[in-house]
Order: sequence, then C-alpha cells, then structure tokens
Amino acid sequence: MLDAVIECILDQGYYEASSNAIARHAGVTWGTIQHQFGSREALLLAVVQDRWRRLALHLGTVEVSGTTLEERLACVMEALDTHYGSPEHLVITQIMLDLGQSPATSASTKQAVLAHADELSLVWRPLFARALGEAACDESLVRFAFMSIRGYLSATTMAGIHVPQPPDRAVRALLLRGIAYAIHEQAARAGIQMGHPT
Repeated sequence: MLDAVIECILDQGYYEASSNAIARHAGVTWGTIQHQFGSREALLLAVVQDRWRRLALHLGTVEVSGTTLEERLACVMEALDTHYGSPEHLVITQIMLDLGQSPATSASTKQAVLAHADELSLVWRPLFARALGEAACDESLVRFAFMSIRGYLSATTMAGIHVPQPPDRAVRALLLRGIAYAIHEQAARAGIQMGHPT
C-alpha cells in the first residue's frame, strides 16, 4: 500500500492523489486502507516513516573508501543518490511539506514530521564523518558537504522528472572536486589535518 501511494502521486500529482485514487492504485478499497491506517494523513506519514527507515538502513551499511577526499565524497554521493536521486524523494518532500504546513494536519503528525527532519542528520552525519575524517570535527564543513550533494541530487531529479536524463558524470566530478577543494581550504585555515579518516 505504501508503494501505491508513491506510484499514485508520481502518476497523478500530489493534489490529485485522493484517498480513492490511492486505493485504486493499491487494488483495494479505501475502507481497507482506512482500517489499517485510520486516515489519509496517517497513511502519508507511514509512507514518510517507511522511506526514512529504508534510507537509514541503507546509509548504515555504506562503505566509504578512497585515498582522496574526492573519492570518499563520490562514495557518499552514490549512497545518497539512491534516495535524493529518485523521483520518490520528490514525493516524500511534497508529503512532508504538506503535512508540516497544512492547518488541517494534527499536532502529533506535525511533530512526527519535525522529528524525521531532526533524525535525518543522525543518519547522514556518520557517513560524512567517515568521508571527511578529521575535518568532520568542523560542523559547518559537514553541513556544507551534505547540503551541496543533496542540493545537486535533488535539483537533478527535479530537472529530470519530465525529461529523464542519464547522470552527467562530468558535472558530478566537478562538483565533488569543488566540494573537496573548499573543505581542504577551510580545514587548512582552521589548522585541521586532512589525513585519511580512521
């Protein structure tokens, strides 16, 4: 049923993905879904929770390797691409924006959406710590690296939603080189040794 929500929103758009449209995509009645989840709001929150759980499990198993910062950041980008490079990410973003901002959303659901945003940093931070090594002690460098990579992947996904395109390896390489250069430069100014992470 959770996959049907994603498929329905991708097929019909967020605001056209009514309770009945979702039920049709799932091949069941809305009553069946309502019996299991209670409401459309609870169903949408379950989708968000399911996808965050999958992301956390995936990122917890990623191996970050490479002798250069650029190589290690490339590993991180590949890992994050499975989530932020997928059209599903756009659906999750729409759900979270709607549930987080709508006056009709219950306080408990809004709180759950905020909790997911907080938990996200706990999921990706260890990944970047392994990539940045000693430089990970500078929180601004970790946030910079994450936001740069996430922004690129999200923007590429949005641009490709209507006209799918293969990943542009040259642009990715330039982005990673730029991120690595900025981190090395800032770490040097702060007196942080940029050796291979342990």
